[in-house]
Amino acid sequence: MTDEVLRVDVLLHRLCLTKSRSEAKAACEAGAVKVDGKAARPSDAVPPGKRIEVRYPSRTLEVELLATPGKSTSKKQARELYRVLRDERTGDDGWA
Repeated sequence: MTDEVLRVDVLLHRLCLTKSRSEAKAACEAGAVKVDGKAARPSDAVPPGKRIEVRYPSRTLEVELLATPGKSTSKKQARELYRVLRDERTGDDGWA
């Protein structure tokens, strides 16, 4: 955990919600990522308490950020830094 506020593309990667930062950036640019209901740009800063929605190719995941992950965060630790609000399977095309 850190007090640092991260860009949304960095945050998604550190939370292990995307495979890479470039994948997170592509998702933002495709409009598949929202922060508090608004389309997110890759450079948007996301402090704890914000709701992040990611529309994957066959799934929509909405989480609340509880704390900001540090650089070396394991998958297990990352799962403790957010709370899942919604996890739905969809037929949507997402960003991929």
